[in-house]
Amino acid sequence: MPEGWGSHAANFMECDAKDLPSLLAADVRRHFPQLVTSYQRRLYTFAYRLTGSQQTAEDLTQEAFVRAYVALLTYPAARIQTLKLQAWLYKITLNEFHHHVRGARLHVVPLDLADDSSAYEIEASADERPDLVIESREQLAELEAAVAALPERYRVPVLCCYFEQLSYQDIADLLDQPLGTVKSAIFRGVRLLRTLLDERQRDKQGDEQDKNSGKEGEQWNRTMRGNRKA
Repeated sequence: MPEGWGSHAANFMECDAKDLPSLLAADVRRHFPQLVTSYQRRLYTFAYRLTGSQQTAEDLTQEAFVRAYVALLTYPAARIQTLKLQAWLYKITLNEFHHHVRGARLHVVPLDLADDSSAYEIEASADERPDLVIESREQLAELEAAVAALPERYRVPVLCCYFEQLSYQDIADLLDQPLGTVKSAIFRGVRLLRTLLDERQRDKQGDEQDKNSGKEGEQWNRTMRGNRKA
């Protein structure tokens, strides 16, 4: 990151996100620290959920801000004013992620139904929504681990929809994919995520049963040894 961003950012009060495009259009160098302050936590979290690595997430976030800064210096003011900053920054971060994994590309999910099909309206089913099943920090860690295990073609849309609260259209713009493809990927990704979580829950219950069985077996052995001595 250009030198001084961190120290300068600390001196700014976090401004309303809707004002940032106008401020940046007026003076990128002066107001870019406010962009960093407003979005660095969200970008880091997004990058971490993509990679599962703190160090890689930090590197991707820093590189994304560098590229954003360079891009803004070249954009005309009119273009900066029309930017949807969150989606734009996520797109830069996602590009850096793809670069990190040596150009891995998202697979296009075959579109079987029309864009407006009710089969894609998964918001109506609360028990299918990953953001509504979190009751503890441990559950959040388990959910993030399960999301990280999804194939990338599902992982990114699910992250953007449920963790980053982007609209279907914003995700479609971010991924350069048709709206129907995005809906299909989210629908299938959530179903696969539910399967992964159920499997992990069964594995955890099985481990607990094995542990309890082991304790019971040891107690039985001690009892038998005691009986033999008696």
